[in-house]
Amino acid sequence: MLLILSANAIAAQGLDIRLGLGSFSLNRDYGYERPAVGWYVSLGLTYDYTPEWTMGTVFNRSYNVYFRESMAETPLLIGNLPTRAEVNSDHFSFIFSRNIILPFGLKGQIGLGMGLAIDENRFYHPILFDEEQAAYRGVNLVEQYEVGLIFPGQLAVRKALGIRWHLGLQAGVFLDQHFRMRSSFWGPELAYRF
Repeated sequence: MLLILSANAIAAQGLDIRLGLGSFSLNRDYGYERPAVGWYVSLGLTYDYTPEWTMGTVFNRSYNVYFRESMAETPLLIGNLPTRAEVNSDHFSFIFSRNIILPFGLKGQIGLGMGLAIDENRFYHPILFDEEQAAYRGVNLVEQYEVGLIFPGQLAVRKALGIRWHLGLQAGVFLDQHFRMRSSFWGPELAYRF
């Protein structure tokens, strides 16, 4: 009986679970040489606390590749230094959004928030310099972790597919604690309303 009552209460609150997948871009000015476009997956739980305003939490996991071109001519005794590197980021955000009614049965949403980003940067670094041969003897895989404050901005347009399902497009940016753009994303999103 308690389960049935709680299910009705959740349905009355306008609770949505959202799943997104799409393109993710690193900002070149943020310290990555020649970044390639990556991809992301996001999972969000949002709540319409009034018809105009929504709040919720979003988890975004991104996968990116970049190339360390400045290291391409590093002298190695055997082979070349691998210049391909990866950055995987986890973004945990709390976002407030304004709902906007659009023509053709579309619903728009624009939001700002605050959160935390955890970046895992993996790249190869030369080791053991041989002065006689003026070259490095080998390479080492380096894994660096960085944690920082982020300010996400999001924009979305959705269309209802029946009573419970919504399909749409979302786009956004992540700003760092100095309000510089770290990265951007866009892609389709599927939502289910409880």
